[in-house]
Amino acid sequence: MTRPTSRRTLAISTTAVLALTAGCAGNASTSSGGSDNGDGPIVIGTSIQLSGAFVNKQIRDGYLLAVQQVNAKGGLEVGGKKRKVELKILDNRSDTNTMVQQVRSLVLSDHAVGLLGSCCQQNIDMQGQADALKVPLVMGALPIELLPKGKGYTWDSFQSLADGAKGFYTVAAGAKTNKKTLIVTSNDAQGISAGNMWGTAGKKAGFTISATKAVPAGTTDFSDVINSGKSSGSQVLIASMAPQDCFAMWKQMKALAYKPKVAIGLNCAQTPGWGSLGKLGNGTLVQLNWSNSAGLPDTDLIVSKYGKKYTNLTDLGSVALGLHEATILLDAIKTAGSTDHEAVNKALAKSTTVSAQGPVKFVDNKSATPTFIGQWNNGVIKQVWPAKGAKPLGPLSGLN
Repeated sequence: MTRPTSRRTLAISTTAVLALTAGCAGNASTSSGGSDNGDGPIVIGTSIQLSGAFVNKQIRDGYLLAVQQVNAKGGLEVGGKKRKVELKILDNRSDTNTMVQQVRSLVLSDHAVGLLGSCCQQNIDMQGQADALKVPLVMGALPIELLPKGKGYTWDSFQSLADGAKGFYTVAAGAKTNKKTLIVTSNDAQGISAGNMWGTAGKKAGFTISATKAVPAGTTDFSDVINSGKSSGSQVLIASMAPQDCFAMWKQMKALAYKPKVAIGLNCAQTPGWGSLGKLGNGTLVQLNWSNSAGLPDTDLIVSKYGKKYTNLTDLGSVALGLHEATILLDAIKTAGSTDHEAVNKALAKSTTVSAQGPVKFVDNKSATPTFIGQWNNGVIKQVWPAKGAKPLGPLSGLN
């Protein structure tokens, strides 16, 4: 059973589009309508999920921070002169068709020099638009193994699924389970790929994949999935779904008395996230792309700017990710010395940027960032892997 999903009109009305800009007052909501003439602000843009099934305001804030930092120094030096950067942010409401229209508008009407990504499956879908329009797209929030082979205009700097699986199974191995594992994913391309990769990694780590389930977004009845976990005696649970689906399943696991000993929720770590479940979420593991104790660049900047707004590592990690992505694109424009799409794309291939997620080196358009495993308890996420900077693993108390 699935929840009804609201598919909004494909046409983008002026009232439906949320347009935000950073650092260029007076250019907040109008399209340039002309090509880049070398005098005005350099436009970059993103169509991102700020409402709907996914909400990525933290990544947006990282984008804003990067642009604010550049503009505070007078702008980006391109071709021997500094120009302010204008960031156009459009809320696609988690609707992929809307995203497609917005990306085309950013490139064809606003003449964006480059694009910044959204999240998850939308990033895969956005790649096709970047290829078709031949415009560079820098993204994170998509494990690098899941980036399809495209035409070379998309650049993914994010975690590796293999690193995340390694960390999780290392943690799970120390939790005294029977190693029987239930994997539940969304039934889209990202979910299926993630399930296959985590399953393969589990077998290599000595775990038994007792059941694998793929469900459509908006599922409300997880009884079949939960019964599979109970009947197979799975004490390890891996869930890779949209947040609302994860949380619905957690509630039903509690109601149906399914009590795994270790569980991780992928794609659903952002707050209020587990906090919306109260104590039910306690002990759940999450995969992190950032930790404030890892010595990564710009940690102090991120904490000083957003530490009060976002108190969890997942949220601050998403700010770091946005800062990282935008910095990579801005550095490439500067290195190219041009706003030409092809010149910027060539500069991205040779990027040596060191930013909030560490050093960048693209191989086949992918550059891996660090991975951490954290545990949610009473509104706080603490790193439990890797060992350096980690706290001891606690029980999955919310479900037991």
